[in-house]
This record gives sequence, structure tokens and C-alpha cells, in this order.
Amino acid sequence: MEVPQNLVRWAEDKGVVLNGIKPQRIPGRGLGVVATCELKAGETILTVPTKALRSLDTIPRSISRKLPPDVSLHALLAANLALNKTTKFAPWNAVLPTWADFEATTPFMWPEELQRLLPKPAKDLLQKQQAKFQQERETIVKAFPDMPRQEYLYAWFIVNTRTFYYVTPKMETFPHNDKLALLPVADLLNHADSGCQVSFSPECFSIVTDRPYRASEEVYISYGGHSNDFLLTEYGFVLTKNRWDEVCIDDVILPLLKMTQKVELEDRGFLGRYMIDVETAGCHRTQVALRLLCCKPGQWLKFVDAEDDGQASQGEVDALLSKLLDTFLQTIRKTLEDIVKLNIGQVTQRELLRERWKQIQSMIMQTTKSLKN
Repeated sequence: MEVPQNLVRWAEDKGVVLNGIKPQRIPGRGLGVVATCELKAGETILTVPTKALRSLDTIPRSISRKLPPDVSLHALLAANLALNKTTKFAPWNAVLPTWADFEATTPFMWPEELQRLLPKPAKDLLQKQQAKFQQERETIVKAFPDMPRQEYLYAWFIVNTRTFYYVTPKMETFPHNDKLALLPVADLLNHADSGCQVSFSPECFSIVTDRPYRASEEVYISYGGHSNDFLLTEYGFVLTKNRWDEVCIDDVILPLLKMTQKVELEDRGFLGRYMIDVETAGCHRTQVALRLLCCKPGQWLKFVDAEDDGQASQGEVDALLSKLLDTFLQTIRKTLEDIVKLNIGQVTQRELLRERWKQIQSMIMQTTKSLKN
């Protein structure tokens, strides 16, 4: 019997209800969920009772009592996954990503030479990820010194990539991003920039269609409005079409700012995070920083204080931005050349990194074209 069918039977024994959907292997993308019939918008296609979750309530006391009370739920769930050697969850475990899957796609597992070539937002997120993992692993190892690093890292990324937001009265004081639970079958739904609605009650999780789906069409959920840099670092993939995608151009703006200008921008809350997206030739933060570089001080202050809409200086700002983006395109081309020349890491790692930079290149070229037109 195929693995997804084993999972479905196991899940249904736990009270999980599938309505008009089934897990299926998606060519080139692993497992997903497809419609087995025509689905209308607003149909409940999956119900997962809370008793079927892996959550705070399912962590054995033999694990939790050995750890400090302030340990994160992320760390607890990962420890439980790594230490649980029973066959209780075997059908579920059989459909989880393998270590090789994570290694091929997740920047955390890549060689440092490839990590250094990540776009800035992805690199920044990776550094936070590394620090978080190291801190949590040190806590776990004090209680379970024999746990191999790779086993815990694998479990940590299962939690990182496959949990859903979940909160109970016992978890009310937890940080927002640490209110987590693992859901069987639901974790097979892949991400799109818009997808089915996910909700939960004390009794169950429910997934409801956001639109009509044809029979055999893949059904999606949305992890949230995330850029492809975020998706790459957190989940190990990028979307071909992503309305939430954006590009950070800090690397071409920050070097032009004098120290006094940086201080002024920081005091106003506008230092860094200068973004371009598919619809905007520079977010408001970008517009503020560019005006500091090319406008008179009084003109800049009026724009920052919303006393001036900036139309009078927009031509000058656009010209500067166009010039900076041309410089950025040169950097992108050099980065793509460096990736091709590198003979390190896996081919899939280099191809994914190259794909992301090609997306950034395309977005910058579109913005440059719109500015010049």
C-alpha cells in the first residue's frame, strides 16, 4: 500500500476527516493534497481533532520535567520528536521530509560559501535561525547529553517547517511564534500566496476552501504573506508567483549615507529595510532615505512629517533610484556568475540559490524599466 494511503487510514482511526481531498505525490515537488471531486468555495475539506495533534499536551513528563520551565515549545516538540523511538506515529513519520530533503533545500544545511551568497534578508534570517537553534540545543543537551546534533537538528526543522499556529489556555503567555502544534495530513498541504482558510477550536482544526477547485487540482493553504527570501530560509523553497515577494536594496543605499544621516534616519525609525516589490518602485522607507540623499534638508523634513507629498522631488528621486538599481544589477550578475563558478555543495542547493537571484534580477529589471518609462 502506498505511503499516503497508510497515513490516511491511520489518521482516520484518530478521528481525522477528509472530505473531497486526498494526499498525492506531486511530480517534482513531493507530497501534496489534491481534490478528488469538484469543490466549491466554503467547503470544509479537512477536520483534525485536537486529540490527534502533537502539541504541548502530548509531550511526556519524562521529557518536560528535565527541562527548564522557560524552554520554548519549539525546543520541547523537537526534543520529543528526536527522543520518541516508538512506532506510534510510524505512518505519519513516513511522510515527513527526510534529512536529505532538508539538506538539499534548506540554507541552514548549506556550505558557508553558499550561505554567504544569500540575499540580505535571507542571510539575516538565517543568522537569527542559527542563534535560536544553538541556544535551544544547548538547553536540550544539558538534559539529554547523548542526543546527536543531527537528530535534534532534523527534529527542530520538522517543527520549524510543519507546525500550525495553535493556542490553549496553558499557552496564552507563550510568544506568538511559539504557539505551535503538529497536525497529521494537514501538514501535507503546500503553500501558495493565497489558499484555504485554517481555523481551530478546543475540539478541532478545520480547513475550508477559499475558492472552487477542480477534480485533481492541487489544494493549497497559505503560510502567510511572506517574501521568497523568507520562504527559502524558513521552508526551503521559493514560489514562481508570489504577490508578497519583495527585494531589499539596503546594500546600495546604506553605503551612500553619512554617519550623521544614518543617525537621523534611525532617530526617525527609517534606517534600513529599504524594499522594492512588484507594485512599488521603493517603499515609503526607501523614498525617505533617497530624499535624504538628493533633496534639501527642509524639503526632506516636510516629506518625513507628511507636510509634502513629494511629487515635486519625485523625478529626482526616481533618477537616483534608477542609477542605484543599475548598480545593484551589476552586483546581481556578479553573484550569479559566482554561483555558476562554485563547485561546492549540492547541485540542487546551487540551483535554488540561483533561482532566487534570478527572481530578484527580474524584479529589479521591471522596476528599472518602469522608472525609465
